[in-house]
Amino acid sequence: MRGKTELSRRDLIRRVVGIALITAVGMPTMSSSLAGPSGKLGTPLLAARPFYVAHRGGSADWPEMSLYAYAQSVARNVDALEISLARTSDGVWFGLHDKTLDRTSGTRGFTASAHTWAEAQRYKISGANTPDPTQAAQPYISFDQLVKAYGTTHSIFVDPKWVPSKFYPELLNIMDASVTNSTQTFIAKAHCTSVAWATAAHNRGYQTWGYYYGTNVDSHLTPLATTQGYWDLLGMDYGGSISAWTDAASYGKPIIGHVIPNKTAAATAVSKGAAGLILSGVAEVLAEKKSTEERATNHYGG
Repeated sequence: MRGKTELSRRDLIRRVVGIALITAVGMPTMSSSLAGPSGKLGTPLLAARPFYVAHRGGSADWPEMSLYAYAQSVARNVDALEISLARTSDGVWFGLHDKTLDRTSGTRGFTASAHTWAEAQRYKISGANTPDPTQAAQPYISFDQLVKAYGTTHSIFVDPKWVPSKFYPELLNIMDASVTNSTQTFIAKAHCTSVAWATAAHNRGYQTWGYYYGTNVDSHLTPLATTQGYWDLLGMDYGGSISAWTDAASYGKPIIGHVIPNKTAAATAVSKGAAGLILSGVAEVLAEKKSTEERATNHYGG
């Protein structure tokens, strides 16, 4: 039997990875916060420092909100995923940030809510806005597809974007029924002024994340005092002022730095007090984490 003071193989790997990450990235890490391919759900996610969320699956790296993008992020050991949702005319919720497919697929005036899911599926998501614009375009995915792939292993931040609030109960019913203990999988996410979504989600027992921009906080365009009460987690852009970050921190809630394109921005957000990071640049920010874990696992036979 192994003695109490003997390190397990896994513990040794975690310690090696933690030391290497502090050296390479310059951010605080905890051995318990290292994400494997299984990601993190709910309580363990929010206990990690820092935790990592893939913004649209890694919007700066791959065709956004495609299953391919999410798979690439998961392969790089991201802790959680984020998706913006549109709703088709026949009631299918799918990954789309805008009202139309124009930016992501080059259409002209193709409004998602005015078309069926079958019609939307005729188009694919371009990689034009990524470092490799020649990469293959990818199909749009339904919310159901994402949840079936990762809903039992990764927390999913859900933002209904432009969908009218009358459909929120429908979306929440889908969330409730899609996985066991759904309040550990889903976190309702939106701009800080979208209090109707926060209220509806809270009424079903979900935690909420409202994001802010430092310039708007400083100018009192979106004052924290009148909106933060709707949100369990707060978000602040990494370029926001120290005063805006300090104001947000005064409410004692975890702050997620957004939207992080690279390691420099990640380090900036953590230095300002970010508990978590929502990453567009998943490949760069998590490259060292992934490669270090792989090297440690290979070396110690994990």
